[in-house]
Amino acid sequence: MKKLLLATSAFVVLGIGAASAADLRARPSYAPAPPPPPVYSWTGLYWGVNVGYSWGESKNDATLQIDRGVFGNASASRKVDGVIGGFQSGYNYQFGQWVWGFETDIQASGQKGSDVLQIVAGNPSTFLSTEHKLTWFGTSRSRLGVLWSPNVLLYGTFGVAYGQVKEDAVISRGAQSASFNFKDTKAGWTAGAGVEGVIGGGWTAKLEYLYMDLGKTESTIATPVLGTLVNTSRQFTDNIVRVGFNYKWGGGGYGGGY
Repeated sequence: MKKLLLATSAFVVLGIGAASAADLRARPSYAPAPPPPPVYSWTGLYWGVNVGYSWGESKNDATLQIDRGVFGNASASRKVDGVIGGFQSGYNYQFGQWVWGFETDIQASGQKGSDVLQIVAGNPSTFLSTEHKLTWFGTSRSRLGVLWSPNVLLYGTFGVAYGQVKEDAVISRGAQSASFNFKDTKAGWTAGAGVEGVIGGGWTAKLEYLYMDLGKTESTIATPVLGTLVNTSRQFTDNIVRVGFNYKWGGGGYGGGY
């Protein structure tokens, strides 16, 4: 009887062990989940380059005077268009889904336009031929944006603008003519919006629009033509579209979530 009980117990133990081993062999194995992709951090200093096109408008008024009397006047608006390019640098600070920053840039400009104003009708008439240029300009702006996704920023921007406006002119009446030029550095304001996206390795690319107003300039120029004075005023506004590339100091700049 004892031998029968021992044999039965041994059989039960072996059966349980075999079943447990079978369960262990049948249990599937799982690979560990991959870590989440890194989230780009927009916080930090950056610098970059840009190129674009600007189409501006110069509104001119001209008055011809003789012995303090008004002899004639004319007004005209003309396009001042051209290619632009330059450099920018700035700093961003990310808080949650928002990014605040400051950016400054300096641009070379090929913008120019010309016009001919008839100041006095007659025989002969008096004409003022002008060529207006924006030789360079710059801006210093605040930026505030929201993340469309961790790697895409939509932003608005506002700040000050400054630039050098230049005018070359010739006043003529019949066979008589005189030339003069005007050059001044003016300050005004600018506002716009843009989109910027991460392209990897610390680099981002942006598309930006700015409206710029450099205000009004005035000048009075004496000419030998009939001993006259020419009073001119001009107001310059500009529309700017440009693409740019920025590199953030420190490389990729990946950090925690947002």
